[in-house]
Amino acid sequence: MNPRVACFTGRFQPFHNQHLEVVEALSHTFKRIIIGVTNPDISKLQAHNASLHRHTDEANPFTFESRVRIIRKSLTKIKKVRIDIFPFCLDSPSTWNVPAETVFALRIFSPWEENKLALFEAEGYKTLSLTAPTQKLSASDIRQSLTSNDGDWKSLVALHAVETISNEWSVTNSSKVGT
Repeated sequence: MNPRVACFTGRFQPFHNQHLEVVEALSHTFKRIIIGVTNPDISKLQAHNASLHRHTDEANPFTFESRVRIIRKSLTKIKKVRIDIFPFCLDSPSTWNVPAETVFALRIFSPWEENKLALFEAEGYKTLSLTAPTQKLSASDIRQSLTSNDGDWKSLVALHAVETISNEWSVTNSSKVGT
């Protein structure tokens, strides 16, 4: 039996070209892809030993709603598969809104992804480890480029998402003025 549902999780701060590559690869095998947006409530971030920055405000500038808009714009060319985007709390498996037959897809770059792989397997899910590119694209670099306003980040994200990221970044930064 071929698996029908894949889940790809991440903070997506922001969603970038290597995230898009994963979804495109999954779209050739699976009928449905669930994108689980971790750290959905950026007011309740928690530290984790496997990743020392994932809980910081600087690493989480976009709200869940902003990330959903960015992801949807990034995926406009993927038509042949159903894609659902949900909040996904890694530390609360009882809230995972995924079917039992879901296969969790990951690229292993660091102990953080190894930790997630072990978590999904411990919860009884099948996992799919995708080949990681030799050069990891870092959302931290994109955020730094956004902060510098140098425009270099635009080539690192889907063309359809550039305007949305710019707009969401502007909203994020304008809300921090005076705080």
